[in-house]
Amino acid sequence: MEHSTFISGKKILLRPYIADDALLFCRGENDPEVRETLFRAFPINVDRIHERIQSQIKAQNAVVFSIADKIRWAQGLGSEATRLMIEYGFNTLNLHRIQLHVFKNNHPAIRIYEKIGFKTERLLREAMYQHGEYCYFLLMGCLRDEWQAA
Repeated sequence: MEHSTFISGKKILLRPYIADDALLFCRGENDPEVRETLFRAFPINVDRIHERIQSQIKAQNAVVFSIADKIRWAQGLGSEATRLMIEYGFNTLNLHRIQLHVFKNNHPAIRIYEKIGFKTERLLREAMYQHGEYCYFLLMGCLRDEWQAA
Protein backbone atom coordinates (compact mmCIF):
# COMPACT_ATOMS: atom_id res chain seq x y z
CA MET A 1 0.00 0.00 0.00
CA GLU A 2 1.32 3.44 -0.91
CA HIS A 3 1.48 5.97 1.91
CA SER A 4 0.95 9.69 1.61
CA THR A 5 3.96 11.49 3.09
CA PHE A 6 3.01 14.39 5.32
CA ILE A 7 6.48 15.69 6.24
CA SER A 8 9.87 14.36 5.15
CA GLY A 9 13.09 14.58 7.12
CA LYS A 10 16.59 13.22 6.61
CA LYS A 11 15.96 9.97 8.50
CA ILE A 12 12.19 9.77 8.71
CA LEU A 13 8.95 10.63 7.07
CA LEU A 14 5.79 11.44 8.93
CA ARG A 15 2.50 10.37 7.44
CA PRO A 16 -1.10 10.05 8.50
CA TYR A 17 -2.14 7.02 10.47
CA ILE A 18 -3.61 4.14 8.47
CA ALA A 19 -5.56 1.16 9.79
CA ASP A 20 -2.65 -1.22 9.15
CA ASP A 21 -0.56 0.74 11.67
CA ALA A 22 -2.65 -0.60 14.55
CA LEU A 23 -0.85 -3.95 14.39
CA LEU A 24 2.57 -2.25 14.50
CA PHE A 25 1.52 -0.13 17.48
CA CYS A 26 0.03 -3.19 19.16
CA ARG A 27 3.32 -5.09 18.89
CA GLY A 28 5.23 -2.13 20.24
CA GLU A 29 2.89 -1.21 23.05
CA ASN A 30 2.70 -4.79 24.26
CA ASP A 31 6.48 -5.00 24.60
CA PRO A 32 7.08 -4.50 28.35
CA GLU A 33 9.93 -2.01 27.84
CA VAL A 34 7.95 0.11 25.37
CA ARG A 35 4.80 -0.10 27.49
CA GLU A 36 6.84 1.19 30.44
CA THR A 37 7.81 4.38 28.59
CA LEU A 38 4.18 4.97 27.58
CA PHE A 39 2.83 4.43 31.10
CA ARG A 40 0.57 1.65 29.89
CA ALA A 41 -0.19 -0.73 32.74
CA PHE A 42 -1.94 -3.41 30.74
CA PRO A 43 -1.57 -5.09 27.36
CA ILE A 44 -3.72 -3.70 24.58
CA ASN A 45 -5.34 -5.20 21.49
CA VAL A 46 -5.40 -3.96 17.91
CA ASP A 47 -9.05 -2.85 18.05
CA ARG A 48 -8.45 -0.68 21.13
CA ILE A 49 -5.40 0.96 19.54
CA HIS A 50 -7.37 1.65 16.38
CA GLU A 51 -10.19 3.23 18.42
CA ARG A 52 -7.76 5.41 20.37
CA ILE A 53 -6.00 6.69 17.27
CA GLN A 54 -9.28 7.31 15.44
CA SER A 55 -10.43 9.34 18.44
CA GLN A 56 -7.24 11.43 18.29
CA ILE A 57 -7.69 11.97 14.55
CA LYS A 58 -11.27 13.18 15.06
CA ALA A 59 -10.26 15.56 17.85
CA GLN A 60 -7.66 17.26 15.61
CA ASN A 61 -6.17 19.07 18.59
CA ALA A 62 -3.05 17.01 19.12
CA VAL A 63 -0.30 15.37 17.15
CA VAL A 64 0.89 12.00 18.32
CA PHE A 65 3.86 10.08 17.08
CA SER A 66 5.51 7.02 18.48
CA ILE A 67 8.68 5.07 17.89
CA ALA A 68 7.17 1.83 19.10
CA ASP A 69 9.93 -0.39 17.69
CA LYS A 70 12.67 -0.22 20.31
CA ILE A 71 15.24 -1.35 17.74
CA ARG A 72 14.84 2.19 16.36
CA TRP A 73 15.48 3.92 19.68
CA ALA A 74 18.58 6.10 20.21
CA GLN A 75 19.00 6.84 16.50
CA GLY A 76 17.87 10.46 16.55
CA LEU A 77 14.42 9.67 15.14
CA GLY A 78 12.55 11.21 18.07
CA SER A 79 14.66 14.36 17.83
CA GLU A 80 13.99 14.68 14.12
CA ALA A 81 10.27 13.93 14.43
CA THR A 82 9.92 16.50 17.21
CA ARG A 83 11.84 19.13 15.25
CA LEU A 84 9.74 18.51 12.12
CA MET A 85 6.46 18.77 14.02
CA ILE A 86 7.52 21.96 15.80
CA GLU A 87 8.61 23.53 12.49
CA TYR A 88 5.27 22.56 10.98
CA GLY A 89 3.36 24.00 13.92
CA PHE A 90 5.11 27.35 13.86
CA ASN A 91 5.79 27.77 10.13
CA THR A 92 2.73 26.18 8.51
CA LEU A 93 0.00 26.39 11.14
CA ASN A 94 1.26 29.77 12.37
CA LEU A 95 0.95 28.70 16.01
CA HIS A 96 2.18 31.06 18.69
CA ARG A 97 2.67 28.41 21.39
CA ILE A 98 3.15 24.64 21.56
CA GLN A 99 3.03 22.61 24.75
CA LEU A 100 3.65 19.03 25.81
CA HIS A 101 3.74 16.75 28.84
CA VAL A 102 6.75 14.59 29.61
CA PHE A 103 7.64 12.16 32.41
CA LYS A 104 10.02 14.01 34.75
CA ASN A 105 12.60 11.22 34.57
CA ASN A 106 12.61 11.03 30.76
CA HIS A 107 15.88 12.95 30.55
CA PRO A 108 16.64 12.18 26.87
CA ALA A 109 13.28 13.61 25.77
CA ILE A 110 13.62 16.64 28.04
CA ARG A 111 17.06 17.40 26.53
CA ILE A 112 15.54 17.26 23.03
CA TYR A 113 12.72 19.60 24.00
CA GLU A 114 15.03 22.08 25.74
CA LYS A 115 17.38 22.13 22.74
CA ILE A 116 14.43 23.06 20.50
CA GLY A 117 13.43 25.89 22.85
CA PHE A 118 10.91 24.38 25.28
CA LYS A 119 10.88 25.63 28.86
CA THR A 120 9.50 23.84 31.90
CA GLU A 121 6.40 25.72 32.97
CA ARG A 122 4.85 23.52 35.60
CA LEU A 123 5.48 20.41 37.63
CA LEU A 124 2.49 18.07 37.59
CA ARG A 125 2.79 16.37 40.96
CA GLU A 126 1.85 12.71 41.30
CA ALA A 127 0.23 12.76 37.86
CA MET A 128 0.58 9.02 37.14
CA TYR A 129 0.95 5.88 39.20
CA GLN A 130 3.53 3.28 38.24
CA HIS A 131 5.38 0.54 40.13
CA GLY A 132 3.79 1.36 43.44
CA GLU A 133 4.55 5.07 43.41
CA TYR A 134 3.23 8.28 41.98
CA CYS A 135 5.26 9.89 39.21
CA TYR A 136 5.73 13.50 38.33
CA PHE A 137 5.35 15.00 34.88
CA LEU A 138 6.49 18.29 33.44
CA LEU A 139 4.37 20.66 31.41
CA MET A 140 6.73 22.24 28.90
CA GLY A 141 5.91 25.05 26.51
CA CYS A 142 7.60 26.81 23.64
CA LEU A 143 6.73 30.17 22.13
CA ARG A 144 7.54 30.95 18.52
CA ASP A 145 10.20 33.52 19.57
CA GLU A 146 11.90 31.00 21.86
CA TRP A 147 11.97 28.40 19.10
CA GLN A 148 13.43 30.88 16.61
CA ALA A 149 16.14 31.86 19.12
CA ALA A 150 17.10 28.26 19.95
